[in-house]
Amino acid sequence: MNEERNNLLMRREILRGYVTVLERAGELLQVCASVDSDAAAAGSAIAEAFGVSDTASDAILHLQVRRFTPTALEEIRNELDDLERLLRQTDSA
Repeated sequence: MNEERNNLLMRREILRGYVTVLERAGELLQVCASVDSDAAAAGSAIAEAFGVSDTASDAILHLQVRRFTPTALEEIRNELDDLERLLRQTDSA
């Protein structure tokens, strides 16, 4: 159960990061475009600019452009809401 909860918490962290940057997609592109170095530097720049974890910034770097649509953002928000409910239920159990 503990491993499952840790996986849920990690997924929540990533989804929160997605929502944060997708709501500010233009800023995300500017941050990525301003980094002259490698993916690690881009990840660090994203983490700093948006206040997300290294895990979330790495996931953000792997986002596909198709995720930058309003529909995809809404799907991510819905998944995050479902995950939050699930975590509350496991806290109550």
